[in-house]
Amino acid sequence: MALLASVMFAFAFLVAFGAIVGTILPARERILRLLMAGPEWTIEPLPPVRLTSRRGVIHQRMVTPSTVPLRAAA
Repeated sequence: MALLASVMFAFAFLVAFGAIVGTILPARERILRLLMAGPEWTIEPLPPVRLTSRRGVIHQRMVTPSTVPLRAAA
């Protein structure tokens, strides 16, 4: 019984290792390029938001530098 468990573990280990290698191998050039040069593009920062809660529901509101008065169009 212990031999069967050992064989099953070895088989599962080989399948897992093969899946990892099979995933990484096709993209090895891109992975090496990213490790050596860093990302190819920069990520734009997200706008600041303020989280408010009313009745237990969380809303996102944009943070503005100052309050802008609203005028009705005539």
